[in-house]
Amino acid sequence: MQLRQLQHLVALADQGSFGRAAQAVHLSQPALSRSIESLEESLQARLVDRAYGSVRFTQAGELVLARARELLADAQQIARDVLQLEGLAIGSLAVGFGPFAAGTLGRAALSLMTQRHPQLQMRMEVADTATLCERLHRRELDLFVADTRDLTKQQPGLKLARLPNLPVSFFVRPKHPLLKLRPQPVRLEKLMDHPVAGPRLPAEVALQFDRLAPRGDRGVFNVTCDDTGTLRHLALTAGAVILAPVAPVPSHPGHDTDTLVPLPVAGLERMQTHYSLVTLAARTPSPAAAAYTRLVTELMSTGGQAGGH
Repeated sequence: MQLRQLQHLVALADQGSFGRAAQAVHLSQPALSRSIESLEESLQARLVDRAYGSVRFTQAGELVLARARELLADAQQIARDVLQLEGLAIGSLAVGFGPFAAGTLGRAALSLMTQRHPQLQMRMEVADTATLCERLHRRELDLFVADTRDLTKQQPGLKLARLPNLPVSFFVRPKHPLLKLRPQPVRLEKLMDHPVAGPRLPAEVALQFDRLAPRGDRGVFNVTCDDTGTLRHLALTAGAVILAPVAPVPSHPGHDTDTLVPLPVAGLERMQTHYSLVTLAARTPSPAAAAYTRLVTELMSTGGQAGGH
């Protein structure tokens, strides 16, 4: 049984004769008759009585006709839904971001997607890279953007698309005592006279900071927090020195480092992000995921800086 045969059956019912039905579906009358006969053979039931040149549906024919109208209506709705999905009038999108990426890129991308596709169902999660990988594998996320230096080995089933780098700096509140030492970069031991806060770092980055720490009683960071808004609050209220990307992509009001002042630190002036957009290699992206990927690439190409370490 084919959908095309059901269309022919409905046309026969609507037109009332084989001749008119054949014209309506652009077939010859013998071809239409063969289509109806083939449908009857597949269902092993007589659907139409053909006596005296009239068309009368049997009881089985009336049942199949009613179901055929429902199936054809559903098929038309499927076609409309796919068109809406491709146009992002309907559908859903679940994206993940690492802590740094959420503050610099996630908010801007989410805002633009909401403006462009106000009916799209969207969810954004912030977590560390390992957690984001797990959720992606469980298909709880369509994609995520995060620092992928901990994913340097080829991850089975993942597709990584590197994004342009963004500069990273330490920040302090205005009139912080360390700002008096400018324009020379602040030495790390001076920095550690104050609380230093940042998110959980990729393993290789954390190891580099541990090697640079001049004191044996603590590492460079004595406060770890993955929420960039909380880090900003610590900088403003507790005099903490925080680590964060220099600028959002693109710049917009309310960024976590607004009202904070960059603080150059000797030997750490060229820090950069290492973002990648991560998807499942064997998963065909939804129209919403494809649109979001294009948007992220557009934002990063506009505000990012390619290259660097």
